[in-house]
Amino acid sequence: MSTTTPVQRNPDRTRRRLLQAAIKLFAKQGFHAVSVDEIVELAKVNKRMVYHYFGSKDALFEAALVEVYGRIESIEFHAVERGRSPTEKLARLLESYFEFLDDEPEFTRLLQWENLEKGRHLKKENHLLTKNPFFAQFRGIVEDGMKAGEFRADLDIPHLLIHFIGLCFIYHSNRFSLSQSLELDLGDVEVKKQGLKQVLALVFEGISKR
Repeated sequence: MSTTTPVQRNPDRTRRRLLQAAIKLFAKQGFHAVSVDEIVELAKVNKRMVYHYFGSKDALFEAALVEVYGRIESIEFHAVERGRSPTEKLARLLESYFEFLDDEPEFTRLLQWENLEKGRHLKKENHLLTKNPFFAQFRGIVEDGMKAGEFRADLDIPHLLIHFIGLCFIYHSNRFSLSQSLELDLGDVEVKKQGLKQVLALVFEGISKR
């Protein structure tokens, strides 16, 4: 009588391996240059598992976008919880964007590829990707700062969040072209520290009530 224990399948682990392989390959090569065969080879799973868990290559790319967006959303909420005043909350947010983009280069690359696609995967009505949950909290922090007299009362809050993201994102999305044209290594730790210092100064000089 055999006493061999049957191999237990772990569907969550299989799905996770597929998703991590897809994120890695899509971030490096973009949607069109990556085949399902490449993804399953890297993930070391059966090809039919892609269709079982995601349904299609397009759906797998969408899941990759949702995954990396979830990562930044979690640091956004955590960042603002670390501050006591509205000014401290927004300062922690800017600092966390710099840290996150250093730690998660796949986020920047995937978003660049999707923008080259003109947001094709994000236009679907049922897509889960949204900034609304965090934006509601961001708006509340800014409005609290206005009421407390810390911030100007005429701020355009949606554009302010765009400016927050853009000022940090550019150091990673355009790292190599700017490093070359300015002869300044944007990958250097001290250079990025100086960049963050100036971003903080520019932002709070601009939004603070005088």
